[in-house]
Parts: sequence; structure tokens; C-alpha cells
Amino acid sequence: MTRALIVLAVLVVTTAAAPQPSPVYKLEELTWPRIAEFDRERTLFILPVGVLEEHGPHLPIAADTFGVMYEANRAAQRVSRALPGWNVVMMPALNYGNGGANQLGDMLVHPGTYQIRQSTLRSLVADIGGQVAQNGFKWIFVLNGHGAPAHGIALNEASDFVSDTFPVTMLHLTALFRADPAIQERGDKMRARFFTRAELDSIGMDVHAGVSETAGMLAVRPDLVRSTYRTLPSQSGKSFEELRKITTAPGWQGYLSSPAKATAAYGRAVEEWWIDGFTDLILRAVRGENMRSHSRDPERLPPPVAPVLEKALANEAAFEAKLDAWLAERRKGR
Repeated sequence: MTRALIVLAVLVVTTAAAPQPSPVYKLEELTWPRIAEFDRERTLFILPVGVLEEHGPHLPIAADTFGVMYEANRAAQRVSRALPGWNVVMMPALNYGNGGANQLGDMLVHPGTYQIRQSTLRSLVADIGGQVAQNGFKWIFVLNGHGAPAHGIALNEASDFVSDTFPVTMLHLTALFRADPAIQERGDKMRARFFTRAELDSIGMDVHAGVSETAGMLAVRPDLVRSTYRTLPSQSGKSFEELRKITTAPGWQGYLSSPAKATAAYGRAVEEWWIDGFTDLILRAVRGENMRSHSRDPERLPPPVAPVLEKALANEAAFEAKLDAWLAERRKGR
């Protein structure tokens, strides 16, 4: 009995002494007085950004948003355990982004893609980050689930604007993730556990609704993956030129690489890679590393794809001009 009491006492003391995980809050569930109480130096905000974009005949159009929300929530939990005494605030996800893969096929408008202009995305993220900054909070992290270059550039520019204008750190983590050599090496090793070199060569550029994204959805939301993914023929391209031939061919179904090779196990590994990377980048930033000195991807439109995306951006500018002209005429009549 005495030994049992001693063991119990040790457990109680150990538990009491162990640092407790920081709270993870949902911003939309908080009252303003509660937010105002947060320590400005030891509170970080996480803003997930996705898109509504066609993802082939087998995946939901919000696949990117589902993926980044899963990653953001789990990264937030890990950060909370690593930073006792901090507040971790999850912001509602932005479901609208810029640039659908349909643009690769010269389809500027598509029934599965609902995007906003690059300028709108830049302004939206700058507005949100700027208000966090003007309320005195010092740390804002953008986690992005969509790979379109113009979309990523808008998030870089919005984050840089807020960081340069206010005494805060706002970082687009996905751009850092994609350019970090150590994180990318871990990704290469992860892929090598599931596929041989010959299999990876046959998959080609796995950039949209293919093996990785299908596998990720099988891990995160299998209920939304149509079983027909198993019968989809491979559409493998090893260069941008080859991808263009696929996407501009009549009847392109909106996916690339080989969805049929996807497995939930591979998807779980992919998601863990992203979660580990996001957690690592957040902790490095708040512990003092100057992440703005690091390379990012993208910093500019990649040369091979630039002409295609510039056409899409010109179309957005024309739409914006129409809106401005309409507003000017409307105001004249008042």
C-alpha cells in the first residue's frame, strides 16, 4: 500500500511539473474580450488558404482546402505542445484562391473552378494579416494548399507587405516548404519508400489531381473520392511541354500523372511530411531564425509556364477594368 502511494505521489508531482500544451483556439469561436487578453508576443495566428478548383472526375473541387485544413489543424496541435505558455489561433480557411489547373489547357473559365483574381487574393490576405498586425499580434503564418504559381506569388507579396509595414512576422510557409532543401530531401526519401525509381519516372510530374493528391484525399476524406480513380488511365508528362500536350488535348478530364497508383498509406505519409514541415518552419521562426532570408518557391512565374499564366492574368485585368468602369458609371448616376 505504501509503495502504491509513493508511486501515485511521484506521478502526481511529475504530471504537475510537466509543461502543459498551449491552447489551440478557433478564432471564430472567441469573444473579442478573450482575444484582447492574449499576450501579443506569445500568440500566433494560422491562416489556411485553399481553392475551389477542378480536380479531375474523381476528387472534390475543394481537395486543396481539405488537405491544408487537415495539415494546419495537426501542425497547430504539435506547435501547441512545443510552445507551452503560447496561444495558437486557427483562423477560418479561405476557400477561394487564384489559378486553376484548367488554365494549362487554355480554359480560363471551367465549371469546376471558382477562383478570385490574383489582385483580390493579395488584397484579401493583406487585409486579414494587416488587421492581426494592427491589433498588436506579432506572428502570422499562412499555410497554403494550392500550387498555382500566381496564387503563391500573391501570398508571398501579401505576407511581405504586412511584415514590411508593421513590426510583425507574417510568413507564407508553403513557399518556404517547397524551397527548403532538408524538407524536400525528406520528401524524396518518403516517396522512395512507396515507389521504385522506375515507378516514379512513369508517374512523371505529379502536379495536379494525380498520385499524391488522390492519395492525400484517400487519407483525409476517403468518403469524397470516387472509386473510379482506380480505373483512370495514366496521363504522365515529364516536362511542361508534355503537360501542355495532355491538357490541351480534346476531352482532357482535368488530372495528371497516375491516380490509380494512389493508396491511403501513401497519402498518410504525404500528409505527415507536410505537417512535420509546417511545424518545423513555425518553430524555427518563433525561436528566432530569420525565415525571410530563405529561398521561396515561387518567387516569380516559372519561365515555361509564364506565357500561359500571363494570358490568365491579362484576362483577370480585363475583368477588373470592366468592374471599375461599371462602378464609375454607376457613381455618375448618383
